[in-house]
Amino acid sequence: MPSVTINYDICRGAKECGECEKNCPMEVFEIDGEKVVVAHEEECTGCGVCEDVCPTGAVKVKFD
Repeated sequence: MPSVTINYDICRGAKECGECEKNCPMEVFEIDGEKVVVAHEEECTGCGVCEDVCPTGAVKVKFD
């Protein structure tokens, strides 16, 4: 099962970016204030779209 992490030290947040949330076909992410959060990790298929669209490389998908 894939796991999704966001490195908040380099994430631009929902106000400046939010590309992972906008582009995830499985709706794994949600906006919480100005942050993007992994809200539905169990829905992640590991497709990697979130990694591909993240301009800072803050989003990572790993397989356990």
